[in-house]
Amino acid sequence: MSESFPWLSLDTDEEVVWSGRPRLHVVGWLAVPALAIPVLLMVVWPSLLSAVIGVTVWAAISYLGYVYVTNIDYVVSTKYVYSKFGILGRSVTQLSLHNIQDTTLSQGIFGTYSNYGTVSFSTAGGEGTTLLFYLIDEPSTVKSTIDRQITKARKGTENREEHSSERNLEDLLSELRATRKAAQRIDQLCEKGGNRL
Repeated sequence: MSESFPWLSLDTDEEVVWSGRPRLHVVGWLAVPALAIPVLLMVVWPSLLSAVIGVTVWAAISYLGYVYVTNIDYVVSTKYVYSKFGILGRSVTQLSLHNIQDTTLSQGIFGTYSNYGTVSFSTAGGEGTTLLFYLIDEPSTVKSTIDRQITKARKGTENREEHSSERNLEDLLSELRATRKAAQRIDQLCEKGGNRL
């Protein structure tokens, strides 16, 4: 799935579990107020030219808003959450699932009715929210998916640590057995040497 995200380079044991972007109606929040531009131009300078200029400016603002929103990507993998945005340049934020202390879902009245909202991530260490998935579809499903991935990542770490401590204990027991055998050989050699004297 990383073929759809050329900016994303996954680890060999990492898989994408969810991806999305803000709803396109965000562009409307920019385009509708921008309609004031051609209206104001027509009031100040009533002519066909001002109408053409106003509509052109409005179309350019709307188009840039569309391009900006469609260049935002949000990705959740088995190890990280990613946020990418930018038109000419690119900014990618990557946050390890292990560092996420809390996920928060925010929905306004319209968001609750239309099933969109913002999921934010807070990290351990008091730095607060470091990443937002802004105005995504089905935010409660996305939050549940992320919470499951966080739980899996933590269980995986605990299992590795538990396995590592078991291995360390086995190694320690092996060393103690080898030391005991060496001490017994030394005792036997000392007894044989004492008998010879």
